[in-house]
Amino acid sequence: MSDTLQTPGKMGLLNKRNIQRVALLSALNSVFLSSFTSASASPSESPSAENELICHTDNPAECYPKVFSATEEFQTVRDDQDLPPGLHVRLDIQTGQKQAKLYDPKEDANPALEGLPVDRSVVVVDPQDEEQPQIPLGAPAYEPVGVVKAPREKNAGFSRALETVKKDLTNSCLSDELDTALQDLEDLSHDMYYGLQIVEDPDALQALFCLLLTRRDDASAAVLLERPLTERPDFLASSILASSIRNNKPALGAVENSWDAVVSTRCGNPKDNNTGSLKTELYGNLAPTSGPVDAAEEEAEAYFARLQLAVWDGLLKSPKIKAEFMENDGMRSFLRILLRGGDLWEGRRAKVARIVADTFLDEEVGAVLGVWPTESVASDASVCEKGGADSLEEGCWEHHLEAISLDSRDADWSQPLLDMLRQRRSETTQSQKHKRDEL
Repeated sequence: MSDTLQTPGKMGLLNKRNIQRVALLSALNSVFLSSFTSASASPSESPSAENELICHTDNPAECYPKVFSATEEFQTVRDDQDLPPGLHVRLDIQTGQKQAKLYDPKEDANPALEGLPVDRSVVVVDPQDEEQPQIPLGAPAYEPVGVVKAPREKNAGFSRALETVKKDLTNSCLSDELDTALQDLEDLSHDMYYGLQIVEDPDALQALFCLLLTRRDDASAAVLLERPLTERPDFLASSILASSIRNNKPALGAVENSWDAVVSTRCGNPKDNNTGSLKTELYGNLAPTSGPVDAAEEEAEAYFARLQLAVWDGLLKSPKIKAEFMENDGMRSFLRILLRGGDLWEGRRAKVARIVADTFLDEEVGAVLGVWPTESVASDASVCEKGGADSLEEGCWEHHLEAISLDSRDADWSQPLLDMLRQRRSETTQSQKHKRDEL
């Protein structure tokens, strides 16, 4: 009995120990449940895939959800976004852009799509026609070369040099002041802005052409010929004109605008009827004379041809001036230069060949095809041979070039020119035949 009976003191000790055990177990359970609940209720510490963001920059505003969030309207889907199932997806095959929205069964109108998984259907979107801007009536034509901007610091001596060249349009005297002005303008004419400013002034344009074309037979002519080439007024005028319009479309357009008025004027004293118009001088003095000349005259003709060819190289880029050139037998003058023998004319012949190719025959360098040759068939060789050097008709070009190419010194420029001419001639024949068939 005594073994089973618990005394009050012993009972109290056991109850105390049991209470401590229960309290400890309750505390551990409380900590465990609290940790589990906290971990489950804190999405910020362990985000779901639906709330994950994609950020390619440091700017939070440029972030977007990794999983595409669809609405009832089409929205653009980024390439690295995940698409959930059950969406209506369409693809623009023109741009490769993918768009998606919530699927609406009421929009199913194509029986061919029935049975296809909704999230894999692709709709081809026709490209939308871009609205063309309405051009107001009277608006200036679009100019692809843009505006020729003035330099930040304008040359202080430009205006003074231009006025010096213009002030004596009669070209009655030459002076140190004119020489300096021409040299200054020659330096500036290579700049697009100053080149345009020079040729936009009709008086300056006229003065430069007069300096280029006037052949002096007084005492000053011998003095000028003793100068270095780059200090002669006619050479400087040629260089200024050529540089101003070379690769300068606005400047060439300015020359076109005042061309008729300028070439109708006369050089020297307006009351002197012995001088022709600039137009007469331009076309009349381009070709060398056909009769016999002495060595001095031959040298002078070759020199003046050199100066004029440099200017014509740029002028013939103008359709208007090109047409006038052909109407005034310019191509005959070119052929006469090609037929001129002697070392003095070697550079001039090669220059003419390049101008003809670049202007009429070689499309790769900007030639406008179909302008020349105008005849589809070359002339019979016997006809051209009978006329000799005076056979300057268009149909005789091949005959003369064949003879010129036999000389190895001239074959480098004459043979390519001959080949291009034959090709364009055959194309002219085919074009004319096609037009006859259409009629």
